Amino acid sequence: MLKLTHPVVRGESLWFAAYEFGWGFRAFEIRGDIAQAELGAADTSPRQLTLAFELGRQRIAKAVTPMTFEYQGERIPLYATHFSA
Repeated sequence: MLKLTHPVVRGESLWFAAYEFGWGFRAFEIRGDIAQAELGAADTSPRQLTLAFELGRQRIAKAVTPMTFEYQGERIPLYATHFSA
């Protein structure tokens, strides 16, 4: 089962990691504008970004689950298209 770490607000972005047995850890980023459009954040304040992340945890997990490509340690940006699938 895929797990998400608690997010860290960095500027106007959310940084977090996802991990699963056999998959390992992968680092992700959701920009503030994407959090507003896709997760319902009212603005890009740390409070709103964190709240949107917590309320959107299932959508975020669903968005990152199919990312089975070879991971090289880079932070993977999530875009609106990842949430529409």
